[in-house]
Amino acid sequence: MTRNIYALLVGIDEYISPVPPLKGCVNDIMAVKEYLQKRVSEDGYQLHLRTILNQNATRQAMIDGFRQHLCQANSKDVAFFYFAGHGSQEEAPEEFWSLEPDRLNETLVCYDSRSSGGWDLADKELAKLIAEVAVNNPHIAMIMDCCHSGSGTRGDLETETAVRKAPIDRRKRPLNSFIFSLAEVSQLSASRSLEANSTGWNFPRGKHIFLAACLDSELAKEYNGDGQPRGVFSYFLLDTLKKANGNLTYRDLFKRTHALVRSKVTDQSPQIEATILSELDQPFLGGAIARHNPYFSVYYHPQYDWVIDGGAVHGIPQSVGNETTLLALFPFDTHSEQLRQLSAAIGEAQVLEIMPQLSKIQISGIDNLAPEITFKAVVISLPLPPKGVLMSGEAVGLELVRTQLLSASSANHPSLYIREVATPETAEFKLLARDGKYLITRPADDRPLLASIQGYTNATALQVIQRLEHITRWTNIVELSSPATSRIQPDAVQIFIYQEGQELQDTQIRLEYRQENGKLKSPTFKIKLKNTSKEPLYCALLDLTERYTVSTGLFDGGGIWLQPKQEAWALGGREIYAILPEKLWRQGMTQMKDILKLIVSTAEFDATLLEQEELDLPSRLVKQASRGKGTLNSLMNRVLSRNLVAMPEEEVYDDWIASQIMITTVRQ
Repeated sequence: MTRNIYALLVGIDEYISPVPPLKGCVNDIMAVKEYLQKRVSEDGYQLHLRTILNQNATRQAMIDGFRQHLCQANSKDVAFFYFAGHGSQEEAPEEFWSLEPDRLNETLVCYDSRSSGGWDLADKELAKLIAEVAVNNPHIAMIMDCCHSGSGTRGDLETETAVRKAPIDRRKRPLNSFIFSLAEVSQLSASRSLEANSTGWNFPRGKHIFLAACLDSELAKEYNGDGQPRGVFSYFLLDTLKKANGNLTYRDLFKRTHALVRSKVTDQSPQIEATILSELDQPFLGGAIARHNPYFSVYYHPQYDWVIDGGAVHGIPQSVGNETTLLALFPFDTHSEQLRQLSAAIGEAQVLEIMPQLSKIQISGIDNLAPEITFKAVVISLPLPPKGVLMSGEAVGLELVRTQLLSASSANHPSLYIREVATPETAEFKLLARDGKYLITRPADDRPLLASIQGYTNATALQVIQRLEHITRWTNIVELSSPATSRIQPDAVQIFIYQEGQELQDTQIRLEYRQENGKLKSPTFKIKLKNTSKEPLYCALLDLTERYTVSTGLFDGGGIWLQPKQEAWALGGREIYAILPEKLWRQGMTQMKDILKLIVSTAEFDATLLEQEELDLPSRLVKQASRGKGTLNSLMNRVLSRNLVAMPEEEVYDDWIASQIMITTVRQ
């Protein structure tokens, strides 16, 4: 039986004045649309899209989208709503004050919401629409990249950046302007959760899953992704979906998205909610995303010359400068298992141009390329472009840094990790030279990532470069994601976290200090890995801290082999202490976040190559690979040393995947 997927996608950049415009919402929605069109399985699924953009995204059009489109979904179908635009609040009529202690409704701002006679789509109206969709009991998923509360404070240094929140609508809204009667308000109230939730939205108890861009007290920010404005939440959520071969659970989708967003911007923590917690362990959109082969097909295209049948929607990363994706080519009749032996490759290719569903390539090592010939290709190297640094401030300090940047690597060559850029859109970091000191920040946020460096000298300028390179190595590891041709299932190795014998199943894990015998006691926990696949897999679990440390010590030697169905405990099953150091606590820090990064491969690799100490401690010697001759090991060498070396003849293709989870330690 064919399952229908009814998707309502709404993106609004252009609003009627006085609502400020946005830049990345339409880009977000078009990227989601493209992903669904190319990746939803044609075997058993039928996609029905309704996309509403800018001036077409009126309040009535959004209401009609629910009632005329999503309400078609029955118990075997999927109803999917995605909104990218402004969120806000509005004055609640007196009849709603019992439901809203702050006397404000949370709202979505439609194109015409703030025009004369126009209104936002209030949370209670959205609740009614969801309840109408839920009548036939479909799988309901909602994603909103917006925010509705501006209560968060901003630092004195912070610059303006695009956020998806419109000003509160202070007009007195009449009760008859809502899509329900007063009697229905009581029914909606009875069906809503009585518990406060982190998103601020409160929907009926009909089964649904809801992903939001941020906490109710935070701002949903925009971000430059792949050269165009995007919502930071939407960009990394879609990046996670693209790079998974097959179906991710909502829980795993959220974990990686949350960790990436938190590593990129300050004060934005994506949220996930489900009326039934176990629903988070079902696959995204009910399992509608098709798996792709563990290889790409290479063929001659009359318009683009030689191409592979994989593009942006399949997770092929964008090229930057000379950094691009490299592939090994095999005869088309090569068996899948033989694709792991690179000695059997007959040529190589590099990606020149990435399109949604295809990528143009340049082939080397093969003579007499005839248009009728086809090949199989596997990814053997991913791009690791230098991160952009935007420099601003006092010229004397910046010139010293620029001089050091040109000779930062071995043999007095320019830095391999960072490069100066001219615009915030192309920058990963910003360097401020101000009042005789250096500050390292994010491009759209002047709050320092680290302590300032005092004085303008050659030594302090070199320290700036070393800090930026250190942070970049950490960032590269956070961003490390599965190659597009991986055949390993996303849940092949699962992470289980236990506290006091109980498994912690929360999507965001918070470990809090507690009073015991008059003293603050740090929380402890245990970690278990389990291989759920049918093949042996080598696993490394990295701990990446907010101080830009990378540690591989949870398993002896940095990693462990797990046989099918085998389990293993980190630190041999001993308790792991989550500590917020006394020094930092006395400075006012009450939370620290760790990212646990799991890397799984069919071949052994040396994860200790990725280790680095806490920032500002003496740097250690760069290690050379002690074991492993595969493509993953080469990538880890490049993350650390960025050396481009010739591929050994005996090198093998490692099939590997990566996933991550964030843990917050709280000390009040």
